[in-house]
Amino acid sequence: MTEKPVKEAEAVEEVVDVDALLGKLSKKNDEYVFKLRRILTDHQWSEERQKAVLQELLPEIITAQHQGKPATQLYGPVTEKANSLIHRPKKRKKVPFWLNGLDLTFLFSSMFGLVYGVMGYFNRNKPQTASGNGLMSLLLMAAVAGFAFAYYNEWSTKKKTDRRKTWQVMVMMVMVILVGSWAAGAVGMIKSPITSPMQWPVYLVVAVVTYGIHYLLKRRYHLRGLMAQ
Repeated sequence: MTEKPVKEAEAVEEVVDVDALLGKLSKKNDEYVFKLRRILTDHQWSEERQKAVLQELLPEIITAQHQGKPATQLYGPVTEKANSLIHRPKKRKKVPFWLNGLDLTFLFSSMFGLVYGVMGYFNRNKPQTASGNGLMSLLLMAAVAGFAFAYYNEWSTKKKTDRRKTWQVMVMMVMVILVGSWAAGAVGMIKSPITSPMQWPVYLVVAVVTYGIHYLLKRRYHLRGLMAQ
């Protein structure tokens, strides 16, 4: 009966009262924070932006203050701390899983299109002038690979305590790729313009178009790369 209130309390985000904590600062720490805010103001930081930083720093300063450690010992010189705040990298916005998967789908589509196009070019003088998989099979394989890598990237960025075990992820990815390959092969057995092998220039067009879409998505939404970079 006592577990539920505890869990609910943990789920509620703690609100930091900046003004209250400022009143608890020692003279040295108060001077440190004053100088820090003055530097941030000189760099055109708004009051709201400064308050957000203080909500992060003040609890740490108060905790260290109770232990006899001033802010200078905790963070170093005020100019050094201010510089680290001003130039620290911005946090990436959380991107939906489906958008990462879609972006990587277009990337893999461009890779497959390029490979099939080059292969078709070198085999263009052979009797079978069309080689490679059809458009539907190509897109299906690209989607399987794209969403598999998107899941892996999302998994790899989580804390170790919050993610599945490595062997489970590897087994799952292998199974997904095998099923996707089987499905792509089954689709290729259907005779239609979008499932039959295409001429090599068409593959190169697919490669260019899908890479262009991948480039625009990555630039527009600041998406991570193939290996979460």
